[in-house]
This record gives sequence, C-alpha cells and structure tokens, in this order.
Amino acid sequence: MPADILNLNDKRLARLPAAQLARELMNLPAKRRLEVILDRPDAEAVATAMDATDFFFTMQEIGPDDALPLLALANREQVDHLFDLEWWKKDEVEPAKALRWLDRLSRASDPKLLEWIYHADFELLILIFKKWITVEVAPEDIDLVESKQSLPERTIDDYFFWESRYPQYDELILHVLTLIFEANYSFYKELMNHVISAPAVEIEELANQFHQARLSEKAIPDYYDALEIYRNINRGELTPKLSTHPEEQVAPSFALALVPESDLLGRVLGELDRSDLVDMLQFELAALSSKVIVADQVSTESGEAMRRAVEKAAAYVNLGLEIVSGGKIEEAGRAVENLYAEHLFRIAHSEIAKVAGRLRALVKSGWIAQCPSGTKCLDEEWFEAAELLLARTPKLLGRNPEGDREAPPAEDFFRSPKDLATATRIVDVIAAAGLLYTALGAEGGIQPRLWSQGQITSTEDVTVGVLVLTAAARFLYSGKHVPEPLPAAEWESIFPLIQPPEMDRTVMDWVYRVIADQQKREQAAAYLTPVLRDYEEEMRPFSPQNQPEPQIVRFFMFEGPE
Repeated sequence: MPADILNLNDKRLARLPAAQLARELMNLPAKRRLEVILDRPDAEAVATAMDATDFFFTMQEIGPDDALPLLALANREQVDHLFDLEWWKKDEVEPAKALRWLDRLSRASDPKLLEWIYHADFELLILIFKKWITVEVAPEDIDLVESKQSLPERTIDDYFFWESRYPQYDELILHVLTLIFEANYSFYKELMNHVISAPAVEIEELANQFHQARLSEKAIPDYYDALEIYRNINRGELTPKLSTHPEEQVAPSFALALVPESDLLGRVLGELDRSDLVDMLQFELAALSSKVIVADQVSTESGEAMRRAVEKAAAYVNLGLEIVSGGKIEEAGRAVENLYAEHLFRIAHSEIAKVAGRLRALVKSGWIAQCPSGTKCLDEEWFEAAELLLARTPKLLGRNPEGDREAPPAEDFFRSPKDLATATRIVDVIAAAGLLYTALGAEGGIQPRLWSQGQITSTEDVTVGVLVLTAAARFLYSGKHVPEPLPAAEWESIFPLIQPPEMDRTVMDWVYRVIADQQKREQAAAYLTPVLRDYEEEMRPFSPQNQPEPQIVRFFMFEGPE
C-alpha cells in the first residue's frame, strides 16, 4: 500500500473514538495494532474496548512476552479469558503455565495482578496454590526457633510456612503471596487455610465449572461438542437463523478480518449495508473458529496455528456459500442472511471429505495398499498432492503467498468448487496410475536385485514413474516391455536408445495399448506428464557422446555387474 494512503489511514484511525477504533484494530497487522493502541492518549480505553477474544488473538500473534504493554492495559474480563484459554488442558489446570502467565502479568503490572487475584474465582486461587506449594502451620505449643528446623523454609508471617513444588518459580510465588499479604492479611490467611484443608478434587471440579461457564459465554465449546462441526450435513437439513447477536456485546472481529476480499464471502461482506448482519456474522465466525481450534486441538500458544485455524473456518464457509449459491452474489447475500455459518462450514466439510475419502480408500484397500512403500510409490508431484489431501485438514497447493506471482504455490484450504474439482482430478489421476501399476505386473510384488550404487537401492524407492520408465527402456533395449532393472554394465549401449523423444513415444504408445477407456487413459497420461517432463529436463544436457554416469540417474532401476 502506498505511503500516502497509509498516512491517511493512520490519521483516520487517530481520530476515531476508542470503541470504534477497537472494532477496526483486527484489520491491522498484529504489531501495528499494538503501536496504534500505545500511540493513543486513551490507550487503556482502546484496549479495554476490544472484545476479549480479539484481545487474546492479538496477544498470541504479537507473542506473549512482546505484548506485555498490552497486557498492562487489559481489563479483568480480558485477563480471565486469556487465562481460561491458556491455563487449562481439558478439565485440569496446568500449574506451570499458570505460573508463566502470572509472571507475565506481574512484569506488565503488579496492580493488575493484584486486581485479578482479588476478583478471580476463589476456588481457582486455592487450586493453583495447592498445585504450587505445600503449606504447614507453626505449632502453637512449640518454640518457633525450634519448630523452624522441621518446617518448610519459606514464611512471610512466621505462621504459615510453605515450600514450592516449582523451585524455578520460587521467587515469583513469594512475590505473589507478599502482594496478597501486604494488601489484605485476612484474605491471605483465608487463602492459606484453604490451601491446607480444602479437598483437592472438589476444588478442581468447582473451578472447572466456573471455567467452563465463562467459555460457554464466549461460545467456546468442550472438545466433544466442538466435533459437531465435522458431522456431515446435506441441504435438506439446513435451517434458517432464529436469533440475532446480543446487542449489548461487542462483536469479536478477529475471524471476519481474515476473510479475503476476493472470496465470495468477502465480496458479499463488501456489499452488506446492514451493521446487524455484519455483527451477527462476526459472532458466528468467531464461534465457529473457536470450535475449529478446539476440535482440531490447535495449540493456543501459537499465534500462527490459531490464525490458520481461523482461515480454515473462513475458507470452508466460503466454499459452502459457493455451493449453496452457485457462485451468484445475490444468492450468496441471501444465504449469509438466512443460513448459519456453521451449516455452510459443514456442507463444505462434507464435500471435501468425499474427495479425501476416495484417496484414503486407495491407500487402505486399493492399489496403493499393495505398494511396499505406500504413498511413497507415487512420484513427487502426486505424492505431495496426496499427502496434502490425506492430512487431517485436507489442503491443496493453491494461491501464491500474498499474491506474489513469482513465489511458488503455497498450501491452501479448499475455498471454492474449483478447488473441489482440482482435488477430484488429482484423485482420478492417482487412481489411473494404479492401472499402470497393474499393467506392469507390479501388484504381485517386484523383488529385483538392485544395484547398491544406483539411486534406487530398495523396492521402497521404486515409484510408478520408475517402473514405467524402466519398462520402456527395457523395451527399447531388448524388445521386452517389463519393469526389470537395466544392466548397469551395458549403460553405454542403452543410453543412446533412450533419448527423451523415444522414451516419450514409447511410454505413451504403451499407455494407449494397455488402457482401453479413453478417460482413464488420459488420466494415466496426465500422471506421467510431469515424470516425462522431469526426465527430459535432466537428460537434456547429455548426449550419446556425453553420457551421464548411471549412478546419478534416478529414473531407472539398475542391476549391478555380476
């Protein structure tokens, strides 16, 4: 973006009221968000006006230790939400994580730390201190000097003595307890007594109930509820929206900010002139993104991983929108107004699962299952495509990063029916490669005596392309179209016969002989196209008078000299 436009935007942001600016922050890069907030005289008002989930995403994208100035501005709801997402693993608090985050809050602002302690669930405080320290009380009928020899080393008041379970955080725990002690001794005393006497299981159960209630208010489900987004749905099950978002709540904007303007969903958003619909979609996408994060068990410690999970949610909603609207923006606008984003997501997932399921069937029980190396028997381009489709979240090699046409294609989520068509073609081509594998007799197992000095030294190194090219070279050399290793000792006589044009013609003639169906024949030829292209490119610098050493040629199986 030109510098003059950036300057104009900076000036516009500087004039916005705190609440309005908070709604636009997620459209900025994470570190720029922090700069804009800190540059404001009302920085705290801007920060606290952010939705708690937007605040959390910003903290994680910047990096927790770099975002301490933002943490120092947080309100209690934002800190609670941060700790709810970071401290808990399912229904248990992770004590070391809790210590790390309280250390950050202390470094950001001790007053904020003390404020959080006073307003936190008392059950949670008891729970984390029970996990951090063991506490004993000085006996009343024994001299304190004598009793100190049998008591834990640490004490603030010569009454409660404690020992840390985490020695590396000993000073932090002392600091937190000292803050509580100096601010309110009665509170300190009550806390320590409960740490000693409260039943651990009951306290953890109560703390978890409050924790889950707060997550529920933010539309963050537990793991099993989140899995509902992956239940297949058909169009007959779609139901119209019945409710709108709570008007008193700030709409979280982190998810909507990651919708590409070029996607159908982005174009619909660009034409929406009703703020209530935009806010509703913000709530829906935020809730859906949270479900993806939970269901996919995405680490909340990684800002990039969370960002990718949100991008996945937006991409699937866009694909579902394309499917139900036929790509027509007017129909898409009505769908956004009347259909739940989660239903659009599930429609997309159902279609993607069908394509990926076909490939999984080939791997588990189809021709790939007969290969000693599984999917590694696929040649490079198709192996990479298969691995992406077989991933937990299927992907394609898609758009270039940030529109850079010179950059190599990057992994991307399914976003459109065109992506489904691309994936379907990939699976069709890989399925057709099985016909080549079968035609060469490879399904019965090939156990050649392979040359230890060659590129192919094990049957697990053998790809379909290697089998096809080796059989074609055998044909040109001996008249037998079989995938038997070439004799390395006769390479000097073989190489002049297997120049790229002859190999291309021989391979394609064979494909047309062994596959009768025209469509499958074309798909098999498509599989071999990049293999033959690579062969032509690597052999081009050589000639019968200037031959490559057989040790460096990766396209053939060789057998060594006797």
